[in-house]
Amino acid sequence: MKSRTQWMLCSLSFALAASPALAEEGEDTDSSYSDDAGGSSEGGGFALGLRAGLGVPFGKFTSAESATTSNKVSDSFSAAIPLQLEAGYFFNPNIYVGAYFQYGILTLKEDCPDGLDCSASQLRFGANVAYHFQATPKIDPWVGLGIGYEIASQSTSATVGNAEIDLTANVKGLEFVSGQGGVDFRITPSFSVGPYVTYTLGQYSSISISGDDGNSESDDSTDIEEKAMHSWLYGGVRMQMRF
Repeated sequence: MKSRTQWMLCSLSFALAASPALAEEGEDTDSSYSDDAGGSSEGGGFALGLRAGLGVPFGKFTSAESATTSNKVSDSFSAAIPLQLEAGYFFNPNIYVGAYFQYGILTLKEDCPDGLDCSASQLRFGANVAYHFQATPKIDPWVGLGIGYEIASQSTSATVGNAEIDLTANVKGLEFVSGQGGVDFRITPSFSVGPYVTYTLGQYSSISISGDDGNSESDDSTDIEEKAMHSWLYGGVRMQMRF
């Protein structure tokens, strides 16, 4: 009886001594993920990102009124299918500064006339800053602001006899501001994926038209005198890798 009591007391003592050690080990596991969630123990470092989604336009090319053509951007382009690359640096777990380059395919509002080949595209590039809230080690909401430049192009080509005729029109101008936001879900401490939304506000300031009829080339550019504001609303998925 005495030996059984001693055995029970020894077992209880071992359990009480082991419990704090096990709890401390579990806490270290969780904290290690939290420390690494920013990509390093200091929470800073380089980052690369990729965005894909869909955009829709608002606003006008120019404020000048025309009886024959529409000035609304949405009457020329119905949507954009963008792919954006971005690179930047985290100064700490929260503050990011970087640059971006976006190429998008623009879908035309109206079908291309018979006998013609039509296409349209969009370029956006600039710089942005973002603040990451680090809500939890695995969920990271963020907001950001950017500034940049936009070029929208539409090309038309046709074959007349043995001649290939090409015509390209470009409108370009500053993107004064872009408001951004999203939520990153961490798949690993350095890789995250999640939804994003971007709203831009800009102004086309010039238009250029270039042509080639097989015998001669022409290139003409002019400023848009009666400027108007326009915007794009983008939404989709963003992936980011921190180093």
